[in-house]
Amino acid sequence: MLDRIREGSQSIVIKALLVLIALTFALAGIGGYITNQPEPAVAKVNGEEITRVEFDRAVENERARQQQQLGDFYATLAADPAFNQRLRSQVLNDLVNQKVVELYARDAGLRVSDEQVKAAIRNIAAFQVAGQFDNQTYQMTLNGLGYTPDGFAELMRRDLARTQLLQAIVETQFALPTEASAVQQLLNQQRSGAYATFELANYLSTVEVTDEEIAQWYDANQSRFNVPEQVKVEFVALDADTLAESIEIDETAVREWFEQNRAGYETPDRYRFSHILIEGDDEAARAEAQEVLTKLTEGADFAELAAEYSDDIFTAETGGDLEFLEKGLMDPEFDEAAFALQEVGDISGVVSTSFGYHVIKLTDIEKGSSTSYEEVRDEIVSEMREERVKQAYYELQQKASELAFDVPDTLQAVADETGLTVRTTSWFNRNNAPTALNNPAALQQVFNQDFIAEGLNSDLIETSDTQAVIVRVLDYQAASVKPLDEVRAQVLDNVRTEKAQAAARQDADALAVALRAGETTDVQMAAIDSVDRRNTELPRAVVQSLFEQAVPSDEGVQVAVTELNSGALAVVQLTSATVGEVDEAMQAQLTDQLVNSFTQQGYGAFVEALRAEADVELLLNANTDQASQE
Repeated sequence: MLDRIREGSQSIVIKALLVLIALTFALAGIGGYITNQPEPAVAKVNGEEITRVEFDRAVENERARQQQQLGDFYATLAADPAFNQRLRSQVLNDLVNQKVVELYARDAGLRVSDEQVKAAIRNIAAFQVAGQFDNQTYQMTLNGLGYTPDGFAELMRRDLARTQLLQAIVETQFALPTEASAVQQLLNQQRSGAYATFELANYLSTVEVTDEEIAQWYDANQSRFNVPEQVKVEFVALDADTLAESIEIDETAVREWFEQNRAGYETPDRYRFSHILIEGDDEAARAEAQEVLTKLTEGADFAELAAEYSDDIFTAETGGDLEFLEKGLMDPEFDEAAFALQEVGDISGVVSTSFGYHVIKLTDIEKGSSTSYEEVRDEIVSEMREERVKQAYYELQQKASELAFDVPDTLQAVADETGLTVRTTSWFNRNNAPTALNNPAALQQVFNQDFIAEGLNSDLIETSDTQAVIVRVLDYQAASVKPLDEVRAQVLDNVRTEKAQAAARQDADALAVALRAGETTDVQMAAIDSVDRRNTELPRAVVQSLFEQAVPSDEGVQVAVTELNSGALAVVQLTSATVGEVDEAMQAQLTDQLVNSFTQQGYGAFVEALRAEADVELLLNANTDQASQE
């Protein structure tokens, strides 16, 4: 229980719940909300689909999260097919959990107001610039993905309803002060007793071992002496980083590149607009838009009319402000009318688009700027070097691959033509491969029986984005078991140790029986005086045994036998336990940890119950691509 409480305070589930409440789209990502293209389903929950695009995007987001968390080590993990299978299975499971909660929230009648939807959208980081909601970014994102603001808002509404439910689970968990006190009393409890150690060295000298016992032990434990299959190989290693050292960039080429791409370093004039949108495509909508235009012509305030008339819920409250727009972001009819305005304050006529009727006002013009060659020279050099390294590495890969294929029984031709070095390894197995070959793809190749039998060069094997190898197996040894004669000394040592442990355990058990009976013994016991769980002076196994035992009654005795890390046996006697003190300064922190632990358990039980009642059909098994059903 105490371990679960400590783990609960750092629990991924707890953190995920809090993140979920903050609406950061941890699993499906923003794309899960704004794609509206029909896709095949990977699962159905109560008849409702989880699409393949949601699943693929969730997998990629999880990979990106782990790559950011694990750094370079992630590449090693990601090359392992088993790792990818586990990741895909976990993502599919999470999506199903998300869906059952969403459906429960809908069936429970949870509702979200328009104001809550708008506030949530404004808080999405993907729509923000410098920490503030940016309408241009918002419009551009939705427009680029073919989604209307109303459609996106409706999807947000459903997700917020689900989040309300999860928030209710989190906020209804609590821990009483007495619970926190009880936990502190357990954590800080002190116990007293005594222990005696039966060292193996005192028994080894008396142990006798027969040849028959050696043979029996060897036969029963042959797996300990397995020798994995091994290979000797020769290989050449290609490394893009090594090529980078020889790449030189001519200053003239840098200047030419800048001139050819000057437009990329110039910022054009930017235009800011406000609009009043009247939704609809009928005469009534046009008449209302014309009415707005007439009032503006008569001197009415644009912002006031936007608040009164505009159907754009996100800009009406800010005077219709669309912020700075670029051509192509809005409908062609809108662009044509908006960018025809010349002076700040100019107002268009009534403009018809697929969204309805607009009246547009030019509110600001921001003059463009340009960046000088000196300011961007180093950046250009870096980009040019990177591109040339990529090209040189690609050409080296192609040349090495062709040579390895043309002369398939040696790598020397590859070395002679490319300047690469042929390296020859000593014997190695899957667990101690040289660094350049310590990659799942390379190991799978060199231990492939067909490849070994051919004795030819491999294809190019990419071990990372910037490294690759070509290998050829020189020799192979099948997996085997070391013969008894070779490991006899090791077997003898193990048999002697086991027999010594058996003798020590017999004496330890006899002492434990005597202590429980209240008998006096000749065995010297070391006193244990008021130690807590964090004690490091006593052997860890002794402390653990002391606190695993039930507190004895006034007349009772508690005794246990435990094994130490050295293999020795210890008899541990518990005589008394003192209730731990409660540190009031720690109460608040421990209460939070308990609440986190309870929340984790409550959420897990809630989702488990929903899944037990739901009809879940996995149309795509994350590991095998086969259908299954819960």
